[in-house]
Amino acid sequence: NPSSAGGDHADVHLERAVVRWIAELVGFPHPAGGGLLTSGTSMATIVCLAAARNRAARLAGRDVREDGLAGLPPLVGYVTGETHSCVRKAAELLGLGSRHLRTVATGPDGLLDAAELRSAVERDRADGLLPFLVVASAGTVGTGAVDAFGPIADLCEEQGLWLHVDGAYGAFGRLDPAIAHRYAGLERADSLALDPHKWLGVPVDCGCALVRDTDELRGTFSLVPSYLRDEAAGSLGWFSEYGTEQTRPFRALKVWATIAHRGRTGLARDIAHCTALARRLGELVEADGELELLAEVQTSIVAFRHRAPGLDEAALDALNRELPVAVQRRGRVFVTGARLGEREMLRACLLNAATTEEDLRLLLDEVKAAARELQP
Repeated sequence: NPSSAGGDHADVHLERAVVRWIAELVGFPHPAGGGLLTSGTSMATIVCLAAARNRAARLAGRDVREDGLAGLPPLVGYVTGETHSCVRKAAELLGLGSRHLRTVATGPDGLLDAAELRSAVERDRADGLLPFLVVASAGTVGTGAVDAFGPIADLCEEQGLWLHVDGAYGAFGRLDPAIAHRYAGLERADSLALDPHKWLGVPVDCGCALVRDTDELRGTFSLVPSYLRDEAAGSLGWFSEYGTEQTRPFRALKVWATIAHRGRTGLARDIAHCTALARRLGELVEADGELELLAEVQTSIVAFRHRAPGLDEAALDALNRELPVAVQRRGRVFVTGARLGEREMLRACLLNAATTEEDLRLLLDEVKAAARELQP
């Protein structure tokens, strides 16, 4: 029962291997020591944003580890309305304040608008604030949309901003040749958070934080008391120097076993199957007069709603707000609900490679049956 914080344990060596494998799978640069496994993307996001905060403070002439944020202009980050709530939690826990997370407008496709981002950064600089962070998405929670990383990375390099990508669910979509083009520029991010326990099917808990600048990550967390010094650890030090946990469970074995068993080819085949089925589900929704597709299917999430005839927008919203629970109570399929803009919707997320087209048809039949039960 060793702690995977460090030392000469098999789990430490496996973790270094699987973190490298994960980075290679999604095409992210991986300098030695440039990442670690976490409980999930929520914790990975805290790790990555802490490194971003540390760099921003240092560049502004402050040591945030010694002095805190006092005396610094407010640090400002930029997100969209589709950014996962874990980013806001991280900002609050790191003392940044959710008030200093700017919600940048998106285009009609739900993607972060680079022109709007530039305007927001320039306004904040003019007001004496300190922009430092942009959070883009490799698969939004609601629709699975993937931001255009190239223009965002260009702006971040020009403005000296840390680019963090939330790839919790969708980053592994890069393995599917049919949609890999959507991820162009992902490798230019400063950090990436993702979850092997989602699309790779690794048992919970298992997230991963990947950071381009190893020194920045280690400089944010390293604090080695004398009783934990381990000269045999070499120049990389312990994993506990790269994150918040001193006691760390053996997460790496299940990741190693999953990737070793399926291989890159097997994982890519499973993921391509899911995205193809999602596109097929989108086609079935569009062909059904009772249903409405609300967004382009970019990865493996399908955003749609029931549009019962004779109902106004308010009544349609009320119906679709109730539908997910009604479908779940019927006990045959599972679908969740969310809001897209001002509309309530259903959200089908396909991650299991055992899913079939028959399952898709059952899902839509159950949605329509539940809608009939809810209407007077």
